Amino acid sequence: MAPTDTEALTVEHLHRWVLSGAHWRVVDISNHRVVVDLCACTGESVERRQSVDPTVIAYLRTAVSDLDLA
Repeated sequence: MAPTDTEALTVEHLHRWVLSGAHWRVVDISNHRVVVDLCACTGESVERRQSVDPTVIAYLRTAVSDLDLA
């Protein structure tokens, strides 16, 4: 399991992560919190982030990770 980072996840961080050639995967999502694994280009989990920001939760409810397409 990836270590949990104390820095909250943002939509901007997800965009930068993907632009660098990496991936992400939603681990858990509710109306109050989302947990995301940030993965290397190989799909291996590198870091786990979470957010309670309603904007991030709403984004991740509709966004599709390329890891979900595999």
